[in-house]
Amino acid sequence: MKIGVIGSRGFPEIQGGIETHCKELYTRIACKGDNKITVYRRKPYINSKNKDAKYKNIKFIDFSVPRSKFFETFLHSFLSTVHALVQSYDIVHFHNTGPGFFIPLLKLRGTKVVFTYHNISYTQKKWNAFAKKFLSLSEIISLKYSDAVIFISKPLQNDVSERFKLPSQFLIFNGVRIPEPSQTVSYIESLGLVKGKYIISVGRLLEEKGFDYLIEAFQKARLQNYKLVLVGDADYPTIYSTKLKEYAIQNNVILTGNISDEKLNQIYSHARLFVISSYSEGLPIVLLEALSFKLDILASNIAANKQLMISEDDFFEVGNVEDLTYKLKEKVLNRIKKDYTPMLEQNFNWDKAAEQTHDVFLKTLK
Repeated sequence: MKIGVIGSRGFPEIQGGIETHCKELYTRIACKGDNKITVYRRKPYINSKNKDAKYKNIKFIDFSVPRSKFFETFLHSFLSTVHALVQSYDIVHFHNTGPGFFIPLLKLRGTKVVFTYHNISYTQKKWNAFAKKFLSLSEIISLKYSDAVIFISKPLQNDVSERFKLPSQFLIFNGVRIPEPSQTVSYIESLGLVKGKYIISVGRLLEEKGFDYLIEAFQKARLQNYKLVLVGDADYPTIYSTKLKEYAIQNNVILTGNISDEKLNQIYSHARLFVISSYSEGLPIVLLEALSFKLDILASNIAANKQLMISEDDFFEVGNVEDLTYKLKEKVLNRIKKDYTPMLEQNFNWDKAAEQTHDVFLKTLK
């Protein structure tokens, strides 16, 4: 089976939930039978670490596009779709609604299209009114012209199913690898951190992640001898990311930028608490990762987070600085060790997700 993949920045060593999702899925699907996969990547994210990445039966095609909030995804998706038109793919797998705008071009050729819906993009705070209207239109196009639709979260599936009639839809959760926690502390010590004396949050520096009110709540909590660490960066400088970094530095928050492998392992392994303050998510892989490290959790009470079946005392009201401040104090004073490993292995398993996605491809071809 020849499969084209459109809608990701690419992998490996590229931050983002969709990018992690694609890496974990396609490296597994490529090993099944005679599957040959072509992943379209964006050149601004290709560097010495990932330029020559090689995986069994996976080919990368990289297009140059500007790093731009408004044009990057649009232009890359267009170029990828035009290239896909002459490749005779059995399946083209699109990710999220922005790239899905171009699905009708492939349908004119008779190509089978599978569409994975990761999150409702037009609700995100970073978009202006025109971008939200475009993404809303892209949602309609993506759902109407796809042969099969995959949802990564139940709340998202419920929301969309109330608004659209979808003849072929599937629910396939994101997964997580159960890690071996790091026993070394060299990296965290280089940041001035002490084992068990810091709180972490992970994600791109975007408005919908809520890092600004997390910093405010942490300052109000006055947690003596504790530090706040933000892991991640913006894809490109924005007014919000620039101001957020300035605000973080003014309040002695540690910014690691993008990290991976052993550095990321150390940050997770020795943290006291993980916080996800997002206003919107699909199914957050970073929250699954935190649970896999058996970290104590504080999560905004949005539906995407609550579907993970963690305890009610692990949530705070989204956007509420006072509630988050109170919960931060409670968590630090009263640590409760929880092990969600059996639940993660059963419900959020990359091997299972890859098998299910491959089955969707086969059913779509039939």
